[in-house]
Amino acid sequence: MFASLNGVVGLAMAAALVVIGACGALIFFTATAVDRIAEVRESELLERAIARRFARMTDDLTSATVWSEAYDHIAHRLDPAWARLNFGEYFNQYMGHDLSVVLNAQGRPVYAAVDGQDVATWQIAGFIQAAQPLAARVAALSAAKVDNNSKALGFSRVAAAHGAIRVGARVYLAAATTVVPEPGYARALLDEPDPVVISAVEVDSDVLASLNQDYGLASARLLPTSTGSVPVKHLRDVDGKPIAAIGWSPERPGREVYIEARWSIFAAALAVVLAVAILILRLRWVARELIAARDQAEAGTRAKSDFIANMSHEIRTPLNGVLGMAQAMESHPLIDEQRERLTVIRKSGEVLLGVLNDVLDISKIEAGKLDISVAPFDLETLGREVCDAFEGMASGKGLSVEMSIEPEACGAWIGDTLRLRQVLSNLLSNAIKFTDVGGVTLKIDVESFGVRFEVIDTGAGIKQSQLPALFEKFVQADASSTRRHGGTGLGLPISRALVESMGGRLAASSRPGFGSVFTATLPLPRAKTTPQIETPQADLSEPEATTRIEARLRILAAEDNLTNQLVLSSLLGPLDVDVTFVVNGREAVAAFSHASFDVILMDIQMPELSGDAATRAIRSLEAERGLARTPILALSANVMTDQVADYLAAGMDGFVAKPLGAAALYEALQQATTEPATSVAA
Repeated sequence: MFASLNGVVGLAMAAALVVIGACGALIFFTATAVDRIAEVRESELLERAIARRFARMTDDLTSATVWSEAYDHIAHRLDPAWARLNFGEYFNQYMGHDLSVVLNAQGRPVYAAVDGQDVATWQIAGFIQAAQPLAARVAALSAAKVDNNSKALGFSRVAAAHGAIRVGARVYLAAATTVVPEPGYARALLDEPDPVVISAVEVDSDVLASLNQDYGLASARLLPTSTGSVPVKHLRDVDGKPIAAIGWSPERPGREVYIEARWSIFAAALAVVLAVAILILRLRWVARELIAARDQAEAGTRAKSDFIANMSHEIRTPLNGVLGMAQAMESHPLIDEQRERLTVIRKSGEVLLGVLNDVLDISKIEAGKLDISVAPFDLETLGREVCDAFEGMASGKGLSVEMSIEPEACGAWIGDTLRLRQVLSNLLSNAIKFTDVGGVTLKIDVESFGVRFEVIDTGAGIKQSQLPALFEKFVQADASSTRRHGGTGLGLPISRALVESMGGRLAASSRPGFGSVFTATLPLPRAKTTPQIETPQADLSEPEATTRIEARLRILAAEDNLTNQLVLSSLLGPLDVDVTFVVNGREAVAAFSHASFDVILMDIQMPELSGDAATRAIRSLEAERGLARTPILALSANVMTDQVADYLAAGMDGFVAKPLGAAALYEALQQATTEPATSVAA
């Protein structure tokens, strides 16, 4: 009997050990599988990061080499000073490239720069020799394009290639393109191969640190191609041959979970093996979801946000030159033909700026960063102001713009007037754009849900099948190549998103030949008090706006871009001011420490010391010396909400977006010099 009992106990203990062992093995296998999934994901992230870096370098080069002026100064006649400014310094300061080389039509190096400074080509002979396969590939691609069409210009002619380059212990990510003129080039093309520009970024500690910061790759480091068991991603030359590798220490989420939870899971396994199995499957599924979420958040959202922010900055910077100089020129006597042409330039720039602002609005909405600010306002006044703003646009087409408001809708309401004005403006602008005969009417009424706004037009109407697509991004009802009306197709999607953010809904109805009706319904509450009606401000872009600044101001302007300096100088010209220009944040701090100024205009992205850091240094000097606070206004093409918040957090008192508007600049200066230092944005 005892023998039988011992046998049963032994069998039970053996069974328990088998169950525990099986569960332990299963858990270990699951943890190992999760770790492998994490490693594969990290490897994919690194591969995409390298590919994006090469693509960005190639785009950077083509933006500077598909240029008629570059062809004149490099192919027709080598101009070292021009090459230094537009290749050596520009690639280093604005694109972060470490090394640049120009090869002439015979493939010989004729210009070189390291860290933005000119060097003799023999000083980097090792790099030039190692880059020969890359240069040869570009030359071959260029020859093939020219053979196919010898008169091709611009992007139809340019050739580009990229690859990693090893020079001793150093490894570079390099791209190369040919220098070609733009379409419409007036001079004759040279009967010889196009010059080649090679630019490179060294894979140094900064590049490796950015992989950890942006993609979570811990301890990223440069390794030889043979690395043993460490996970790596190879860097390959232009021919696809691996010349180095980037290794990292992969995350081990499965192992960490296993170490922390093994005893609990083992105990549960003794009670019910099935529950353990379900828990393991659940653990594996959750780990997959977490890794996928991190992948999306880091590789998707960050890349999208960075792209939109960079795109905004890169477009706004040249637009600042276009719109700024257009405004400056309009203040001078011009003949009618010149003023008409200048108006075309300014309005075209404003349209492009509007498209950019639409894209930024969509980005904010999708990122959940749209701010809704409510305050009392008079509904009838708002409606009439919006309609009055489009009188000129409508009369130019022979159309009428009318507003009707029911008596019960009159009076004070509470809502976000800025967003409501944006929605109504988008709807009225759209209606006028697509109406050729008749007019547009804004009707305002009250219903049980709230306030109803109807924009009614007498246009051609829209087919019923096309209505659902109206509120999709980048979609227009007429998307054919012969469509009459331009636009990005963002106005209606933005309007619907704004209305929904305020708790309302936006819908459309239409019949071909009978016009369209866009209805926005918002749950606006009644205001208990009547708001003060603000008198519309004068257009500060007019010359009389300059008289607001009465005293002669001493202005310190920190701006590294020569074009932006010229724009700022031209816009400040009509004012009674003394302007001192410096080209970086370090010089701004030095100038402030030796002289006093009434206002400081601070660019953000500058070499040596950024605008944020310079502002903090100036505030520290004020505190040390017991000085009064000097107003500092940020002037920047970085206009995302979080970026503006960073400027104010650094100690700046206001913000004026680039492209600079004369009215916005004058108003910001007037506020900064007549009011206590507060945060204002223009």
